[in-house]
Amino acid sequence: MGKLAGSWAARRRLVLAALLLAPLLVVTAGPSRAHAAEPPTTILRVPLDISYFLPCANGGAGEIVNVSGTFMMVFHSSIDETGGTHIKLLEVQQRVAGFGETTGDRYVSTFVNLFNYNDSSALTSTQQVVFRITGPGPGNDALIRIVNHSTRNANGTMTVAFDTITLECEATSP
Repeated sequence: MGKLAGSWAARRRLVLAALLLAPLLVVTAGPSRAHAAEPPTTILRVPLDISYFLPCANGGAGEIVNVSGTFMMVFHSSIDETGGTHIKLLEVQQRVAGFGETTGDRYVSTFVNLFNYNDSSALTSTQQVVFRITGPGPGNDALIRIVNHSTRNANGTMTVAFDTITLECEATSP
C-alpha cells in the first residue's frame, strides 16, 4: 500500500498546488470583477502518467500498474460581499488506461474528486474522492474512497476533523 499511498500524496500535492495557483490564473485570465456577472471558472487539462502498486491484481499478489491519460480540473472561486472565500473544484480522469508490469493485463482507471472550501467567519473544507481501477477477470478490480472534512469556528478552534480512506478489492469470482 506504500506506493499507492505515495501516489495519493503526490496527487493531493498536485491538487493543493492547483488550488494555490488557480486563483492567480482566474485573476489574470478572467474578466474584471466590476464587469462580470459571474465569478470566473477555470478549466485545466493536465496529462497524467502515473505508476502505483495495486494490491488486488495478479491473483492477490499485487502488481505495479502504469496508466496514462488526462485529468481535467474545473475550478471555480468567488469572494462574497463580506470577504469570504469560496472554492469549488471538480477533478475527473479522461481516457486513463494502462498495463500491469507483471501480467501485462490492461487496466482502466476512473477518478472523481470533489472539493469544497468556504472561509468566511468560519472555515469548512470537504473533499470526496472515488477512484476505481478495473482489470480483466475476477479479483483485479479495486475501489478506493477518500473523504475528509474540517470545520474551524469563528474563534479559530477546530471543531470537526476527519479523514477516512478505504480500499476494497472487488469480488474474486463472478
